Amino acid sequence: MKPEIQEQMKEEILHFEQTASRFIKGNALDFVNSASLHSPIFMEQELFELLKRSLRLAKLAHYYVHPFVGEEMKNAGYVSSFSERELIFETPMSDSTNERSLPFRLPVELLTNQWIIKKQPFSFDFGGFGKGLIVDRLKERFYKDEENWLVNAGGDLLINGTMTAGIEHPVHMGQDMIRLQLENAALATSGKNYRKWNNGHHILNGRTGKPANNGVLQASVIAKTVMEAETAAKIFCILPYKEARALLQKNFPGIAYFVYFEDHQLVTGGNPALYKEMEVAR
Repeated sequence: MKPEIQEQMKEEILHFEQTASRFIKGNALDFVNSASLHSPIFMEQELFELLKRSLRLAKLAHYYVHPFVGEEMKNAGYVSSFSERELIFETPMSDSTNERSLPFRLPVELLTNQWIIKKQPFSFDFGGFGKGLIVDRLKERFYKDEENWLVNAGGDLLINGTMTAGIEHPVHMGQDMIRLQLENAALATSGKNYRKWNNGHHILNGRTGKPANNGVLQASVIAKTVMEAETAAKIFCILPYKEARALLQKNFPGIAYFVYFEDHQLVTGGNPALYKEMEVAR
C-alpha cells in the first residue's frame, strides 16, 4: 500500500475517533450523551449513520449486543481506553435464563434524518460497532481490485485482495493459534482473556448489563464486513454456545467461526468457503 494511502487512512480513523469515542470530552458523541431526555437531539451525519447501522445489527443480534451500554460499561470499570492488562482467569458466573430473556426496549426514537429523542436515561458506547464501521468505510473508499492490503484495527482485520491472517491464541498470547488465507473478508476476535478488571471483563450481555460468562474464552468470526464479524463474535462470547450458534445461523448465515472455550476446546464451523487454507498451530 502506498504511504500516502496509509496516511489518509490514519487521518480518517483519527477523525472518526475524535467524533465517536466515548472517552473524548466535548466531542460530538459527548454532546449527545449529555443531552436531556424527551427533547430532539441533533446528531452529526457520521454519528447518525453509525447509529443506524448499529441498530440494524443489534436487531439481528436480538439486542444481546447494542450501543446503549455506556453507563453499564462505566459501572463495570471501563472508564478509560484500554491499556495492556495482566492475563486473568476467573470462575465463570452463570447468567440465569430469566436474565437472558429480559425484554429489550429501545431507549431512543429516530425522528427525521439526524434527529433523535432519548426516551430513557442511557449513554452511547459504540465500541466494536464504531471500530467496525470506520474500517469497513476504508475499504469502501480505498478499494482496488489489483491491490492486496490489510488493515488491523485492534485485532480486527479487513483484507482487500488475498492475504494470510492469523488468530492469536487466547492463552499463549503473542502466538498464532490458526492461520488462514482470506480473500476480501473481515476477521474479528472478541475475548475475555486480557481486557479485565475488578471481577469482570468488557463483554457485557446487552440484556442484563452484566459481564457475560458462558464458558467461552475467545471467539473469532470471518464475515464480509468488520461490523458483522464484530457483532457475531460478541454473541458467541455472551450466549451459551448452542444458543449463539442457532441465532447466528439464522441471522448471520454467511459467517465462519472459531470458538475457544475455557476448558481449552476449540470448535470451528460456519461457511468454510470464506477461507482457502487453514493451518492450525501445534
